[in-house]
Amino acid sequence: MADAEIKNVRKDRSGDITHVGVRGQWDWPVAQVVATIESRTNTFYVNCPQRADVFVAQTSAGRKFLKTTADTTTKNNLDNLPPL
Repeated sequence: MADAEIKNVRKDRSGDITHVGVRGQWDWPVAQVVATIESRTNTFYVNCPQRADVFVAQTSAGRKFLKTTADTTTKNNLDNLPPL
């Protein structure tokens, strides 16, 4: 199992994250990240200044998306990461 740090995100016009960048090497669609988290193939996190793990959440309509665990800062929120 790989444990990878998400460094960047790409958003669509409505502001939803569509892709994540891992250490500038990978450019993965959110659906692929969700699938690897759910299959326990990979884990993901953000780090600013401390680690916050990424997990899969789901809207009431059933759409899956990525979210970080709660910590003491909003700086490492996926929405606040720089663009890809």
